[in-house]
Amino acid sequence: MMTTRTTRRSQHDNDVKSDDEIPAFKFNGKTYATYQEMVNAKRKRNQDMLEAAGLLKPPQPPLYTTSVTSNKRNKNKQTQLKAAPQQPSRRSSRLSQSEKPNYKEVSTFIELQAAIVKKRPRTTTTESRIVSPSPVATPAPPAANSVRSINIDTKTLVLGEKGLLGQMMEYTGKEYVINESFALAAYPDDQKRLAGSRLSFNKYCGVQEFKNAIFLWINLGSKDNPVVNDFLDNAQQVSWFGGSRMHDESPVIHKLLKMGKQNDDTGGSDKSHSDIILWCRRYQTDTKKFTPYVCFGRLTYHSHIPQSHPLKFIWNLVDHDGMKNHSDMAVRERFAAFTT
Repeated sequence: MMTTRTTRRSQHDNDVKSDDEIPAFKFNGKTYATYQEMVNAKRKRNQDMLEAAGLLKPPQPPLYTTSVTSNKRNKNKQTQLKAAPQQPSRRSSRLSQSEKPNYKEVSTFIELQAAIVKKRPRTTTTESRIVSPSPVATPAPPAANSVRSINIDTKTLVLGEKGLLGQMMEYTGKEYVINESFALAAYPDDQKRLAGSRLSFNKYCGVQEFKNAIFLWINLGSKDNPVVNDFLDNAQQVSWFGGSRMHDESPVIHKLLKMGKQNDDTGGSDKSHSDIILWCRRYQTDTKKFTPYVCFGRLTYHSHIPQSHPLKFIWNLVDHDGMKNHSDMAVRERFAAFTT
């Protein structure tokens, strides 16, 4: 439903104005012919008031470039588009209508690669591109309380009056082995120098260096090990694997090879002596824990696989007969249980 609204208009409003009458706009006592002129007058009045009060900011530079710059840019683009390239920017067989090369042919592939290499600028010599083996960093000097600074009598440790051959440690862990070995067989000067000190060593590594000896650690029966250590040749030999960061040029590997072969090279009277000591522990499936370490005596070098990763060694058990025929039945049974 639509409604209309009527308004009353005065007689004066209904009078028809003559065509010659021009409307007038007044502001501040002045008359302006158009509405825009009156608005401009108001704007000027406002600017004058702001300027008198010191509130009028100076005009800001334009944020964008003028149309002249834009025209120049467009003109440069048009010039570039009109200029024909001297050679095609793409050289694919589809655009150049050339015959597509057959990359399955070895000769064609080699020729293309040689052409590419020939066009490339030579920035380095051939010798500099050859990857040379990185130099092996020299081990830092051991700390005062480091096990690497301690000399130990391996004969006393294994075969002495209180020798540990075939004996299982009272407590688990490498730290107990280190402390017991230090107390039993360390040189007197080192025992005096480090009396009451806590010995520093790497409990996560499978090899522990002394100043004149090396301990090798082996886990037996663990399913989580990436490698499997085995006793070979009726338990007269044992396999051992180096750590993930060890390689042929590692200083500890050089030391192992030197110490494992030293009696063969020197021709000494005691062919069986060695300063490499083997410690083994066995995983118990019933308790899901490892036993304490057992001293398996001294090792001499038999063989290894160079450049393997991890490095694999085969060692001879010097004290094999001493454990197998030990006077203590517990040692004989323990040796049989660990090696079978």
